[in-house]
Parts: sequence; C-alpha cells; structure tokens
Amino acid sequence: MNIREFSLPPDKTIRAAILTKEKDIQKALTELEIPHPQSVIVLVGGARGVAGADIFLMRKAVRIIARLAEETQSVVLDGGTQSGIMLEIGDQRKQNRFSFPLLGVLFERLLIERNPQTTLDSNHTRFFLVPGERWGDESAWISKIATQIAGDKKSITVLVNGGKVARTDVGYSARENRPTFVMRGTGRVADEIIAGDKIIAVDISEREDEILEFLKSKLR
Repeated sequence: MNIREFSLPPDKTIRAAILTKEKDIQKALTELEIPHPQSVIVLVGGARGVAGADIFLMRKAVRIIARLAEETQSVVLDGGTQSGIMLEIGDQRKQNRFSFPLLGVLFERLLIERNPQTTLDSNHTRFFLVPGERWGDESAWISKIATQIAGDKKSITVLVNGGKVARTDVGYSARENRPTFVMRGTGRVADEIIAGDKIIAVDISEREDEILEFLKSKLR
C-alpha cells in the first residue's frame, strides 16, 4: 500500500491510497485519517448517461444524500470522477460547506490513461486507487472499503439513475448484506431494477424532508 498526492484545481492537494490487496484497506484508512468505524453511504448510479429531465431529479436525489451524510456525519463513497452523481455530490458538499468525508474509488489504470486534473473531482476529500482495467473493476473494492469503514455501524447503498456498472455495484452491496435504496424516478436502472428484501424503492417525487427522514432511520 502506497500513498500518493494529486494536485487538483483550483489549488488543492488530495491524498490517495494505492491498494493492491484487501488487507491494505485498514492501513489505508489510518494513513488517510478516515474516521472509522463510522456510518457509510455508498452512492452509485449515473455518470455520463444522465440526460434530459433525469438531470433535475438526479440533482434532487443527490441533494438529499448530501444532507443525509452531513446530518448523520456519514462517510460517502462513490467513483470519484468529474461526472454525473459524483460531480454533483462534490458540488453539493462545496456549495453547502458540508464537512462529511467524501471518498472516491477508481481503478488505477484510469489515471494512467487520463489526466488526473480532468478526471478526479477536486471536491472529494480522499481517493483510493484499486487494481483494474475497466469500468466496474472498482465495484467490489467500493463495497469492501465501505464494509471496513462501517465496522459495527450502519451502512447503506443509494442508487440514483445508473447503467450497467450500477447493477454490478448493487450486486456487491447485496453480497455484503448492505441494503440498497433505489431512487425511483431518476431514470435508467433505478427505474428498472426489481425491488426485494435488500433492494428498497424510494419515490423521488416525495418531499425531500420525508425521504431524508426515512433514510436517516436506516443509519441509526
């Protein structure tokens, strides 16, 4: 396990842990000064595929998640890039001057192929770089990191919009016995995935405060 620093605009230096095996996670949490055990929200879903009317409802959903994280001081994990829900929650954190930890998990090869300054969202507070060659390789790691941060605290996954990788993310959450709350009405996979014991539908047309209080009850 190694620690790397990225200089991101406008003038930020953000630390990242490079992981090669699962046993690196605990050491990385300590090195990056990430609070644990702590309640966790795994945010998954739409990146570049969010379009049209879905954008407005995606922003509403992410706004609720940002408030949820701040009011419960939960750690949020997502994919950490400058796109879709990841960019939106970073913007929400900055605009509202929230303090919850916001962690991005990416497969390392992505930053070999792309410029970190145009790939990583600078409103995230820490990053994890994990083994992988393509989108979706980070999904198992997001779930494992979330489980280790949570420890004996509560953790949930929230799905907003989403494509093929989002289904993979939900599958890994199920393996960790982490319930997934699906924001119905935000488009694509979030409107298609079948609810069940560990997949709970939430109607995004409901009042923000009602959704917020419902999700809060799942982190207590």
